[in-house]
Amino acid sequence: MRSVPIIVNPTAGGGRLLRSFADLDAAAHRCGVELDWCHTEFRGHGTGFAREAAEEGHPLVFAYGGDGTYNEVARGLLGSDTALGVLPGGTTSVLAYEFGIPRPAPAAIEALIVGRDRAMRVGRTDRDEIFLLMLSSGPDVVVLEHLEAGIKKIGRSGVALQALRELLRFRSMPTLEIAAAGKTITAGWAIVGTSRCYAGPYHATPGASPFAPSFEVVAQRTVGRRFAVPFALGMPFGRHVRRRDVWRAMVDEVEILQAGGGRVRYQLDGDLAGELPVKAWIDPESLLVRLPGAALDPVLTRSTAPAAVG
Repeated sequence: MRSVPIIVNPTAGGGRLLRSFADLDAAAHRCGVELDWCHTEFRGHGTGFAREAAEEGHPLVFAYGGDGTYNEVARGLLGSDTALGVLPGGTTSVLAYEFGIPRPAPAAIEALIVGRDRAMRVGRTDRDEIFLLMLSSGPDVVVLEHLEAGIKKIGRSGVALQALRELLRFRSMPTLEIAAAGKTITAGWAIVGTSRCYAGPYHATPGASPFAPSFEVVAQRTVGRRFAVPFALGMPFGRHVRRRDVWRAMVDEVEILQAGGGRVRYQLDGDLAGELPVKAWIDPESLLVRLPGAALDPVLTRSTAPAAVG
């Protein structure tokens, strides 16, 4: 049997991944593959494992966890000839939705082993961070900043509960400035997407493609809860981008700045990152990703987005 490294975050998904190892091994064996388990123990550990696998010439590395785990592994594989295979196991695993990867993880193993590789483009910030899905700042970051670990373990419903709690509080929402497409606009919420999916299968940036050398910026130009709530509620149905207070643009570089007082943070791929300002661009190197055969056509299709709206 050929060996495929699998980098796993044992704390992802509230620790429930530990119960699925036998099923994953069995699924791999049915495809003639033996999994070489690599357990991460600290932040950045997955990057080291991935870099070693690429240096050893492995054609494929599985990342088992959530979007934070995928991001770590991607850092070690970026620019190499080793493909990233995403196995859904985190709280949401948004990237798995983007690529149409089946669930649960044993089904993903079988689909990816017989899948095909494609070069993906990723975002990079001036803090030497990368992102595979999105960079954003605004009300979603306020929710993440106050999200308790116990609530996060519940999954998407836990995040929704925290969002409801924030709605009932009187914390002020940040005011941002976005510099992109030759203009600067004031906004209450900014989402910079390298991919379409956000918080699950919802297309926050429907014009983005993980295989295109550009971002889609979706910015809500109004500030405050009474505007942010209908924007968020419209996202699952694609109505948020049809709002009159929304500006969209396809760009290859963007900067988000703090317009008001106090510290304002941003998030990358669903995890809190640093404080504004932050600048992002498309990384010149590509990341090979393994796609299941059934997902090849959907991800090739890119929703139509104008160069700029509003």
